[in-house]
Amino acid sequence: MGWFYNSQAGTKSAGGLDHLVKDVLLAPDFLPEDLQGFSAKTELRRMSNHANGPHDFPAEDGWCKASVEIPLPKAKVKHDSEAYAPIFTVENIVYRPLLASIKAAYEDAVAERFHFVPFKLFSLDHDLPSPPQPERLYSEAYNTDTLLRLQGAIQEKAMHDREPGDSPSMEYVVAPIGIYSDSTHLANFGTASLWPICFWVLSLTKYIRATPTSFAAHHLAYIPSLPNLIRRAYEDIYGNPPTEAVLRFCKKELVQQIWMLLLDDDFVRAYAHGIVVKCGDGITRRLFPRILTYSADYPEKCLIACIKFLGRCPCPACLIDKAKIYLLGTKRDMTSRQVNLRKDTSWLRSTLARVRGWLFERRLAPEGKGIEAVLGPTSTSPNQSAFSRRLAVFGFDIYQALVPDVMHEFELGVWKSIMTHLVRILTVVGASSVNELNARFAQVPTFGRDAIRRFGDEVSALKKMAAHNYEDLIQCAIPVFEGLLRPAHDRKVQKLLFRLAVFHALAKLRLHTDTTLSIFESAVKTLGEAIRTFATKVCREYDTRELDKEVAARQRRKAKKDSKGKAPAHVPKNAKPEDMERPRKEFNPNTYKLHRLGDYPASIRKTGTMDDKSTQTGELEHRRPKRHYAHTNKNAGFTMQIAHHECRERFAWSAAKRGPQCGSARSRRKTGVGLKNGKAEDPSRMCLGAGDDEPLAPISPLDHYKISQEQRYHEDIYGFVYDNEDDPIVENFIPNLHAHILARLLFKDAAPPSDFAPSRADLAALRISNNRLYKHKRMLVNYTSYDMRRKQDTINPLSHPDILLLTPPGSTHPYLYARVLSIFHVNVSFTRLSSDSEETSTLHILFVRWFNLDDSIPWGFDSCRLPRLQFASLNDEPFGFISPEQVLRGVHLIPAFAHGRSNAALPGYSIARPNEDEDKDWNYHYVGIFSDRDLFMRYLGGGVGHGHFATASSPATAPLHGNGNVHSSIHSDSSSDSGLDSNTDGDSDVERPAALASDSAVGTLVSDEDNPSDNDGDETLENEPNDEELDYGYLSSSQDSDESDSDNGADAAGEGVDMQEMDM
Repeated sequence: MGWFYNSQAGTKSAGGLDHLVKDVLLAPDFLPEDLQGFSAKTELRRMSNHANGPHDFPAEDGWCKASVEIPLPKAKVKHDSEAYAPIFTVENIVYRPLLASIKAAYEDAVAERFHFVPFKLFSLDHDLPSPPQPERLYSEAYNTDTLLRLQGAIQEKAMHDREPGDSPSMEYVVAPIGIYSDSTHLANFGTASLWPICFWVLSLTKYIRATPTSFAAHHLAYIPSLPNLIRRAYEDIYGNPPTEAVLRFCKKELVQQIWMLLLDDDFVRAYAHGIVVKCGDGITRRLFPRILTYSADYPEKCLIACIKFLGRCPCPACLIDKAKIYLLGTKRDMTSRQVNLRKDTSWLRSTLARVRGWLFERRLAPEGKGIEAVLGPTSTSPNQSAFSRRLAVFGFDIYQALVPDVMHEFELGVWKSIMTHLVRILTVVGASSVNELNARFAQVPTFGRDAIRRFGDEVSALKKMAAHNYEDLIQCAIPVFEGLLRPAHDRKVQKLLFRLAVFHALAKLRLHTDTTLSIFESAVKTLGEAIRTFATKVCREYDTRELDKEVAARQRRKAKKDSKGKAPAHVPKNAKPEDMERPRKEFNPNTYKLHRLGDYPASIRKTGTMDDKSTQTGELEHRRPKRHYAHTNKNAGFTMQIAHHECRERFAWSAAKRGPQCGSARSRRKTGVGLKNGKAEDPSRMCLGAGDDEPLAPISPLDHYKISQEQRYHEDIYGFVYDNEDDPIVENFIPNLHAHILARLLFKDAAPPSDFAPSRADLAALRISNNRLYKHKRMLVNYTSYDMRRKQDTINPLSHPDILLLTPPGSTHPYLYARVLSIFHVNVSFTRLSSDSEETSTLHILFVRWFNLDDSIPWGFDSCRLPRLQFASLNDEPFGFISPEQVLRGVHLIPAFAHGRSNAALPGYSIARPNEDEDKDWNYHYVGIFSDRDLFMRYLGGGVGHGHFATASSPATAPLHGNGNVHSSIHSDSSSDSGLDSNTDGDSDVERPAALASDSAVGTLVSDEDNPSDNDGDETLENEPNDEELDYGYLSSSQDSDESDSDNGADAAGEGVDMQEMDM
């Protein structure tokens, strides 16, 4: 521990120290004598040599340095041509050849999991009237229209124009890649930054590719920022400093010159004729590299597409006028997107070449009137795209490759803008409304592992918020904003928030069908209507001003501008934001980010779901160079040092993957069985406290649920009832418990009769060992998600107590809701079932408090309302016992803050309430159907991984357009034909109100590929799931291991649970 505190290891966490001790020092293959003569520099050098060996990159194809030249134009200064203009050389560009990188990616062992042949994916729903019709599914890049079209062209070449020397049996396949680039700060203080370009092989499933721990991202280059020296060099040449227009021209030129470096002659030759590679699966193929997508934020897209930032036509994909963006979703808008596509035509290329010559030969300014007269109507810059110069001849169009991005355009764009303006409106209404908003958000419960995180105490300040924070805000905003504005405006805002949440949920789906895409197209239209109503009917009624955050930001921009030589305006000393003048701020719907939302459904059909090309994956990859920066000497050459560290880390990961596995600390943790007996923190309560330790071993994917078997925390049943005799919770507690146990023993998985009552003989034959129940801290529940993945929820009576159960077929609502008050097991014997001896069996039981659906108001996608619940009253059997088998999954219930609290459902003190609730319950709760994507699909309907009960004739998606008060289909989880999940959720019958039928089979997946490659989604479950398949989301598995259930009630990785909650 002295080394931990007194050395540079002090930057490590306690979890990192645990990893060092348990996974390194205590590993079976660790020998201290191996460290004799150890030198870190020597070992790093050896790793670099191995990393550049024949199994990874040849030495000549590894990281290297180059320089590019940028011509410097000057208005009113004539040159004979661009070739005679002064140049500025940018040196020390660290890059890796693109073609060599693609080749290395396909030679890696992970290529065994690549889908080399794209295919269409269909689902057959056998629950619909026969004959079942196949429905197209969209999930990965390799089952989208664009890749199918590209593969078709390559197959035409294979049949009619094979390369010389290729045998007839050699496969011709597309090698699709997705590119990402964006700059990032490397440290919290200082100006050190990095601008990486990465690519991913899109033949690999996104469930692996999107995890940083899979090393699926391949770093191509680190773009340097435009050096400040260019200002001095320009002034030395021309006698005047460069204008902002000249600097913008030079910055775009720098990016394009670097891409000219990457798109070299070898890559262009391979683009046309392919390259022969012996892939990681041992098969030699001719690969034809194709750039399918380019993911970036808006400023980066402007640099790549060579268009003006926020110009008259701000979109890189079409030529819509900025003044018409507010028409989102209208027929005119959707038609304009198709008619006015931005295209890389030969006319555009010749025009740019001619106009670019004017900069040097006719002495025109880069953004002068002469240039603007030609390029201004399309907001094009006088820069020639490297992609256009190199690949346009093959039909590649960079404008269409720049795909939409839900993170920057919606979460950090449209929604952030609307959320900010709502705070401005509440500020006009009064400070009490803002305080109420903050108080409500602070009381929203968490959900899942990281689906909904704890909100801060001052959400309205909107400080230090990342994309996932804004994502959580939109998922929980509807109950929080309810009632904060006057009724006429409140209903419009509620409708807007609902439409935003629907759009966001559809945009974040990992699996789409033709039906959900049709719904998505309708959602674009309704969202556009809601935003226009908000802008015209709500925003204009309030005199909104800048927030404190905006005032401070404006002052910083002003100070930065003044520091460049302009005379500063007088600002009072020690002036505070609240004392400064606040300009009026109006809501602006005419933004590029709002316009881009209309392209999402079409983009999914072309290149795959939005998460497949989200910049979120690239942002996660930024963690790697940030971590490596701490290992550099931080001087001017740190970029190459980061490149070497990236190469070494990849080599170390590959070596560890190929070498013997020692087992991780997670797999060696104790399960808690056999620990000494103990007492709970508060024996009078039905659940264990946060400080009560109860480790839980990993759950098998084949099991529906997992509860600890230990008997450390026991409670005498009669003593518990006696201690709480004045509490309504114990009324008929023992008779109901006996009846529940007998029903499960007598009827097994069958449904007991509705009038079942145990006889005296049955009660006499029942024995509960020692009259004890054994309490447990949590329960793990496995279920199949809508996208046919293995998912897991943690049910904890203290932190995540709310559960979802199925109702009988034909019910008007698909689910029952309950709050788990206690998880326990009893050891019972029943002599009538075993005449020879008393055989003891263990029954796991959940003690719950029931919710009733409030049917006084409609709910659904048509009425734009969430389902509203209230606790069952005392005369309606509010408490009961259920089997863990009946739990479908966890559910997120958000208090209806606008309706307050009372003790009407449960008068007086009761241990059924958390201590902080002060003997009162929230009158209503809303079901957070947007809290994760699987919940959303259970209410929308049509989830491929969800089974369907035969119900009304309307399709599963009817609630979006029909009567939202009655759901048209009821969903369950079931085993799929491909073995994706063998648990049967809800296979026992819910005792309130009646029995449930067993789950139905999920729709069959059909592929039109003759011989499909290994599909990650079609694997049979094993006892130990692959972490690479499960580790998809904001938290990597290495970070999860540091979480503790005792702190936040979530299922901690410290308990050895390999299953991870994916939704957010």
